[in-house]
Amino acid sequence: MRPIPPLWTSVIAAGQRGLVHATGGPRDYPGRRVLAVGLALGAASLYATVGWKFTKVRTTIDPRAPHRVTALVTSGVFSRSRNPIYVADALILASHAAWLGRPLALLGVPALVAALHPQIRAEEIALLRRFGGEYDAYLARVPRWIGPRG
Repeated sequence: MRPIPPLWTSVIAAGQRGLVHATGGPRDYPGRRVLAVGLALGAASLYATVGWKFTKVRTTIDPRAPHRVTALVTSGVFSRSRNPIYVADALILASHAAWLGRPLALLGVPALVAALHPQIRAEEIALLRRFGGEYDAYLARVPRWIGPRG
């Protein structure tokens, strides 16, 4: 069983803190708190938008049960990313890195991308089985992480 994505985000955030403390601790710089809060608010907006969309179409948000998805959501933030929740998780880690004041802490973002890859692949396979050609067309036009409209 794969660890759920919020657990990965928490573990990597702890690793960010450990890395920062091992290399001399947090540092302050102008705008650090504003940047950190702005990134966190962006993540919160994505979480809320996705939660609202999934509630509206009455489908699951549980990453452990992609086979229980009842609707394919492709509009709004889902027209820019197939995984806006995971983009929000990455924004949380970027926010945390800014709060810590050490650019080295940004290594948490690619670590999260790597850690989530098996989860994302499992979700993609389940959605392809459930929605077939409709999901295949979605895969072709919308990037996994973030990008322009297709």
